[in-house]
Amino acid sequence: MAHYSAEYVQMGMHIYTSDNQELGHVVKVYEDSMLVHKGHIFPTDRYIPYSAIASIDNGKIQLNMPMDEAKEKIWTKRPDYEDHLGDPEQLFYDRGHDVHDPFDEANSKQT
Repeated sequence: MAHYSAEYVQMGMHIYTSDNQELGHVVKVYEDSMLVHKGHIFPTDRYIPYSAIASIDNGKIQLNMPMDEAKEKIWTKRPDYEDHLGDPEQLFYDRGHDVHDPFDEANSKQT
């Protein structure tokens, strides 16, 4: 299983779910996630973590989940470990949204 990061993602790339439905396009690239603006799919902006990417090919990002599951995710807040090291509520939020936790010693081998 490939591990993707910001170096593989570019603004403007189109994002598709595993059932080949277009979710939107990347409007900003962060170290830990990519931003998709609100639109006909999402009622608010969403920060999709790179752990949700199954593949990237020819400018197309394929997620590892179908549209129904992607709609249920609550990725409305960008994970940002560096700025909230002492905030346990934010750490639980990030961990609960499939975002790699650099402070999780049990899974320290993940990138």
